Amino acid sequence: MARTVRVMLLQPRSTGGNFEYVAIPRQGMLFLSSALRDWSERSGAPYRYERTIWFEDRSGRMDPARDLDGVDILMITALVNETPRAYEVASQARELWPDLIILGGGPQMGPLAQEAIHHAKCDVVVQREAEDIIGPLCDLLLETPRSMRANELRKLDGIAFTDDFGQVVQRPFRRMIPSDLVKIPDYRAIKDLTPKNPMAAGVLETSRGCTESCSYCEVIQQFVGYRMVKPETELARIAQLQELAADGLIYRSPNDGRFAVFVSDDLHAPPRRAVKFRNERLSRARNWKGHTDGMFMISQNRAELGSDPEMADAFLAAGMGMLYIGVESSSAENLAAVKKRQAPDQMHTDLLALGSMGFDVVAMTIIGLPYDDEAAVMRLAEWARQVSRFQTANLLTPLPATVNWPQPNGGGMRLLNRDGGLLNGDGSYNPYGELPPYELFTGRQFVYQDDAVIGGEPRNWTLQRSREVMQAYMAKLRPIDTLYERIFRLMKRRAERLAREEQRELAVPMRV
Repeated sequence: MARTVRVMLLQPRSTGGNFEYVAIPRQGMLFLSSALRDWSERSGAPYRYERTIWFEDRSGRMDPARDLDGVDILMITALVNETPRAYEVASQARELWPDLIILGGGPQMGPLAQEAIHHAKCDVVVQREAEDIIGPLCDLLLETPRSMRANELRKLDGIAFTDDFGQVVQRPFRRMIPSDLVKIPDYRAIKDLTPKNPMAAGVLETSRGCTESCSYCEVIQQFVGYRMVKPETELARIAQLQELAADGLIYRSPNDGRFAVFVSDDLHAPPRRAVKFRNERLSRARNWKGHTDGMFMISQNRAELGSDPEMADAFLAAGMGMLYIGVESSSAENLAAVKKRQAPDQMHTDLLALGSMGFDVVAMTIIGLPYDDEAAVMRLAEWARQVSRFQTANLLTPLPATVNWPQPNGGGMRLLNRDGGLLNGDGSYNPYGELPPYELFTGRQFVYQDDAVIGGEPRNWTLQRSREVMQAYMAKLRPIDTLYERIFRLMKRRAERLAREEQRELAVPMRV
């Protein structure tokens, strides 16, 4: 008979950045939970993995002393600004529950495995995707005494761990897996997911990776290449979201009864130059019609969708209402500097076209690029308001697995500490030394030494000055965050009303 193993999958609370971080559930833990479920259900499986997914942005802060009692395996992932909280929970868990198996992964811990093992006391860090390895890895860790684990772990690729001499072992990367190795994400394992506390939106993953190579983005390393899921998988995932909404687990608008669905990952419609991918996406979008009734769909795209009326019409017919467009900058010099392959004039025309077609366009912008001075930033704000209904904004931020991250050979950016001075005295990164102030990596201030030169003069935006520039820039925009905050207020009022109605019903004496 299979032994029951309790697994807690934790996504720590975000410290800021765009509000959509808390509006939608991140997909990584949902797919890992499904992978463990599928692994448990195979013939002769020695373990039955019971899974709970804890999103702190939904369910509040985890108390390791109380909430990890009886848990066998803790899995933690984090975005960059969630890292301090991830390390806090993991290190407390290690102290309180010495036998607990702790696994780390995701876009932050994966590239910085030495740091995660040192500060979070992880037994193993899984790098890149994990659906293919998570079941065998958990079995191995449960079956093998700690004193013998290092030898067994050497048989697996794509992981990092500490050997018997205290050295971090980095195994070679595994080959990339099919993007739908796990077909259906495990929404129903989410803690506190009930009709009284539904998700603000569902998420539909249709692909992994990207056809582009923008220098600031870590997707290229996390999801190598561009891999679409199978057409039948897309339809099965759409059907799952319809079922969840019917059960009251996704919030419906009180105005028209629709529910929001974010289409991920990062580039839903490939550029037209990627002909094969583009034609396949068009065919699929046309086939969605009839399956997506009642959905208000949101996706990330490139502006050139405005020059592709066939694709745009198919999206509109399937219920695609909002488009996040990565415009980044209106400066050709800035776009070239970050390897963003688009021309500002054409982008302007395409954005206006998308708005005229009926899409709600959200222009995603990055300020603090190499050729930005303060006047250019304010001009970008005026332009973004002209060509889009809503906007997002971030200051350029170095992320692990990008060329901007400090490199051992001296390349990359020089990081700042919390006080605005150079980290470790020289801006270098040391996985065992002073950690970067990850909680500030929200795109709301510079976290690196500004070495840009504008018109022959150093720009020299300090941490504090960059905050002031960001505040002035945001004051000129119509932030999409405002819309999400309104939705969350509506959801909160609805939950409070349901609670009051339930209390009134309980207060009515039963009639005999």
